[in-house]
Amino acid sequence: MKNKLQSIISHFVPLMLDDIDLLVNTWTVKELKRNENFINSGQKNNLVGFLNKGLLRSYYHDDKGNELTTAFIEQNSFFSELKSYQTKKTSERTIEALEPSEIFVLNTTNILELRKRISNWELFEIKYFEKILRDKISFQRELTQSSKKEALELFMKEYPQSAKFAPRQYIASFLGMTPYTLSRIKL
Repeated sequence: MKNKLQSIISHFVPLMLDDIDLLVNTWTVKELKRNENFINSGQKNNLVGFLNKGLLRSYYHDDKGNELTTAFIEQNSFFSELKSYQTKKTSERTIEALEPSEIFVLNTTNILELRKRISNWELFEIKYFEKILRDKISFQRELTQSSKKEALELFMKEYPQSAKFAPRQYIASFLGMTPYTLSRIKL
């Protein structure tokens, strides 16, 4: 675990081994069963997670009650319901485990402590979430310029774990198509 974290974080900022030890010792481990939620819509989120094992998705319900998948979170990724985390307001989204999942969790207090004790931690947070935002914008831009078949191919390239394990109706929702349309695409 320590090597995995060091590899991911050092891609963004330099860290000392003692910094990684502090981080590893600060985590709380949370195990989720399939279909169990990390956070529910309507709750305030004060957590940031690192998905060590498993697969998660983020979704919300639109005005008509339709469930819309907005993100897949694959292994070895940091994540949060960021809007709720930053605004301290209730979440509009639910984050659900699609597979049994092991998540390392930091709460707001832990993060504030890490910012004090690890000189590059706040810079890592900024750079990591900027990368997520850039990747999401790039993916969405490519998606809007793609045919349905190209959209599925792009999804399979960018989200290989989700393409393999996520239910097709969630993939279809994420790609903005019906499950029927998705099932008719021939690769």
